[in-house]
Amino acid sequence: MRRGWLLAWLVCWLPGWLATTAACHHGDPPPEAPSCTATADHVRGLLGPGGPSASRIRDAFAVRCEEDGWDGDVRACVVATTSLRKPRHCKAMLTRDQRAALDRELAAVTTTPAAGRLPAACRDCGALIERLARCAAVPGSTRGDLQLAYRDLTQAWSRGNYDARAVEVQCRSMTDRLRQTFGTKCGW
Repeated sequence: MRRGWLLAWLVCWLPGWLATTAACHHGDPPPEAPSCTATADHVRGLLGPGGPSASRIRDAFAVRCEEDGWDGDVRACVVATTSLRKPRHCKAMLTRDQRAALDRELAAVTTTPAAGRLPAACRDCGALIERLARCAAVPGSTRGDLQLAYRDLTQAWSRGNYDARAVEVQCRSMTDRLRQTFGTKCGW
């Protein structure tokens, strides 16, 4: 008798327990939200290689995301966007203040001349190259080569071939080399 009761109880109870346990099991934890850098890089990818301000737009997204603390759902929405022609309206998920800050940053990208958006390290490098023109110890051909290299770098920046960090690193490196090579000769 006892075995029958136990068997009946298991037959009735076990399926319910399994169904409840299976219903409560959620599998793997949800994936971690993309970082602000990954989100901004994805936006850059959506813009394509030919966009002249693509790198600056990417930088605007990175800055606003980091500084404004965009929610993981917003970042995931942006990364899930497959085309600019099929927007997912992720911007609507931002707070009013976050949207306004992004709009201001993007407006600055389109209204500011490219030279004004150069990182400070690049403007410093350009000023240093101009100072070389007044230094008699630097041959004219060397000054010309440096001016050409700087012009090529800034033109590549204005075409969107570099992001802010990459161009800043190159400018700092160029500035350091100029100071080491010509600082003593030119009295800097």
